[in-house]
Amino acid sequence: MTTQQTTQSFLPPVPQPPHDPTWWRLDGRAGWRASQLTGVEVTPSCCTLALAPLPASLRSLDEPSGSLGGLVPPSNVARGDEGRLYLLDADAAALKCFDPCECRWTVIPCFGGAGAQPRQLSRAHGIGIHGGNLYVCDTGNKRLVVIALHGFALRAFWSPPPAANLANAWEPYAVAFDSRGRVFVSDPANGCVQRFSPRGVWEKCLAGFGVVTRIAFDCRDRLYAVVEGQAGARVSDADGNVYGTVTRVDDAGAHFPRLPFDVDAQGNLHLGVLCAGMDAAQSVFDLSGNPALKVAAPTPKLYQKAGTYLSEALDSAIYRCQWHRVVLCGRIPPVTRVRVSTYTAEAVLTADQLLALPEDAWQTKQLALGLAASEEWDCLVTSGAGRYLWLRLEFKGKGTATPELESVRVEFPRVSLRRYLPAVFGEDPSGADFTDRFLSIFDSTLRGVERQIDEQARLFDPLSTPADTDPKTGGDFLSWLASWIGLTLDRQWPVERRRQLVRDAARLYDLRGTRTGLWRQLVSFLGMEPEGLCCGDSQPRATCRPAPANCAPEAEGEAAWQPPPLILEHYQLRRWLFVGEGRLGSQAVLWGKRIVGRSELNANAEVGTTRLNTSQDPFRDPFHVYAHKFSVFVPACYGQSDAKRRSLENLLKTESPGHTQHQIVFVEPRFRIGFQAMIGLDTVVGRYPAGVTLNRTPLGGASVLTAQAGREGGPSLSVGGAARVGATTKLD
Repeated sequence: MTTQQTTQSFLPPVPQPPHDPTWWRLDGRAGWRASQLTGVEVTPSCCTLALAPLPASLRSLDEPSGSLGGLVPPSNVARGDEGRLYLLDADAAALKCFDPCECRWTVIPCFGGAGAQPRQLSRAHGIGIHGGNLYVCDTGNKRLVVIALHGFALRAFWSPPPAANLANAWEPYAVAFDSRGRVFVSDPANGCVQRFSPRGVWEKCLAGFGVVTRIAFDCRDRLYAVVEGQAGARVSDADGNVYGTVTRVDDAGAHFPRLPFDVDAQGNLHLGVLCAGMDAAQSVFDLSGNPALKVAAPTPKLYQKAGTYLSEALDSAIYRCQWHRVVLCGRIPPVTRVRVSTYTAEAVLTADQLLALPEDAWQTKQLALGLAASEEWDCLVTSGAGRYLWLRLEFKGKGTATPELESVRVEFPRVSLRRYLPAVFGEDPSGADFTDRFLSIFDSTLRGVERQIDEQARLFDPLSTPADTDPKTGGDFLSWLASWIGLTLDRQWPVERRRQLVRDAARLYDLRGTRTGLWRQLVSFLGMEPEGLCCGDSQPRATCRPAPANCAPEAEGEAAWQPPPLILEHYQLRRWLFVGEGRLGSQAVLWGKRIVGRSELNANAEVGTTRLNTSQDPFRDPFHVYAHKFSVFVPACYGQSDAKRRSLENLLKTESPGHTQHQIVFVEPRFRIGFQAMIGLDTVVGRYPAGVTLNRTPLGGASVLTAQAGREGGPSLSVGGAARVGATTKLD
């Protein structure tokens, strides 16, 4: 390298005009940077900029139905994990279940009726479902009834212990559950919310609520409590620490999962989406489960007729910057409009100074009309040069609709195509301004083409190409990209799995048709990649510095987790004897003619047992039966979901070698001799289960009832006592 080249490499680059302007982006994610909002708000659900709704047209969180304005089911309605609906008819003291086939509520037998017996109710109110159990607030009998949904067996009665030191006898009114499975029961008699563990152990009383009539948890584990005499809902954490009060449904709606049906302001359930082929009027039920006779029309949402948004000072960091244009993205209905005004200056002005400016100081003043959803509208900034810019948006409407702006982009500086024209077109300011505004018509088109070229590379990357289905063609870019390499994607796969499959297709094609290739496909499909799971070797590596000579040897780290084999080829099940090598024992099997079960006259022919088979060679039946078959072991959850099971079957159908046959084995978390007992494939040997601890251990497959305290010795046989073969008894 010469001295001249060395000197030039350290010189700054030659200043060149930019090819594209930069911009300030204003939206719900980057922030709207508003200094003043008058009649305009940022919507809580979509974070768009719109006219504020009128309070009289909004639903209230403290509606009598207890549905929090339609965000959750009414307090006497609960939805199970499988999607079934249950309703408590307080007047009839009956529990009902919704039948979508007949579109009606049916009474659950052997439960209900007025009284104080174990299966009777008195002034019952709220119900809830969690963990396969139905919880009923039996207010009159002062107990929380726990019922198993499977068979509707009565499990327990819950109530606070005497150690709770309650001033009044508790009255369970409503029930809710947090993400940890803890049970919260409102107690209006004591002005608190009682908290129980998932096993029914009383934990504490959350005091200071008042007469609580409805409680619910959102997706962020925040407790919403509706209190008599208070507007809206009180929001707190699971320990009772208050966050504040929410009065509008829109402010809380973004934090609750959407219900699969509608609940109106009267508490009526609109279950038409669950009843196929039924009239909408016949699928509306009241809070007792009877068809609703009078259904009021929904109240239309009304908005302010005018509002103004004023931004903070947007800094270009350029002296005498000529701001380029303003781009609006969103929806502007036909009866509404948005007026865009701008003001520029070299120094920052206060809000009072901005409000004191005369109207003729604001420039641009363009009207945006008739904008469809997610479309863009733009206008040139006509304000003079200045480092800072203020944006003013004036919203107008007739009260029945509102403009909704998803984002606003303010571009700067103005990089006009005039720089490619002779200097005569920019000699005077007015001529230069006219030329810039005229050339901006072509500039927008050229920049749109350049933007597509700049972003074209992302279409060829499986990790960034769009995976959304085009409603017109029914295809998507990810499937189109996969077709380039002869790969067909299953639409039922998650998008992340499909992207990984296309990314690894070149590496997997070399192994296609082999056991290793199919195993890698299954590992990717099941989400068992080692890099995607937390394992021992995922900790930070040690530094490269050499350790001192007198250091003790480092302990060996935990071995990295490896995916299971998943595939068992049936030839591995052969246990044959070889002359000169085999030994008779449990691992040796003398195979004969029953592998296929051929019929031989005057030999083993039996009707219904053997069969006529004229194909292949009888002496090679063991190879013909086992050589081309294999089993695939997957978690049992993939067999419980129809979509996952079909995706797995399609994967094995397309990726298995053509001459092979496969069978799917769904592995459950248990060990059964003769059914599920192959170590490394469907069984993991763990420690012996611990004994049962009162109020902590649920009875089931992981609990073992131990012997009496102080009893020692090995297993023994005691008929009528401890005589369970394989558990407490050993036959010698």
